[in-house]
Amino acid sequence: MAKEIIVLFDKIGNTLDVWFGKPREAICEETEEEFLIKKDIKTGEVIGFEKFNVLPVKGEIPEIKFMVKEIPQPA
Repeated sequence: MAKEIIVLFDKIGNTLDVWFGKPREAICEETEEEFLIKKDIKTGEVIGFEKFNVLPVKGEIPEIKFMVKEIPQPA
């Protein structure tokens, strides 16, 4: 089943916020410096991520490319 991917860029906060499906309450886990994984509060499923300091202080918005690939589930 395909999910909607929501991508939000906050120019003032300089963050890129990506949700897999509708945004909802999540537990955030810092996996690397300036990078958070968002997990569903009940199931632990990864439902998004957030990247801080996306742009240099006086930079332009970079071109961002995504590749979405569905992974087949075992039968």
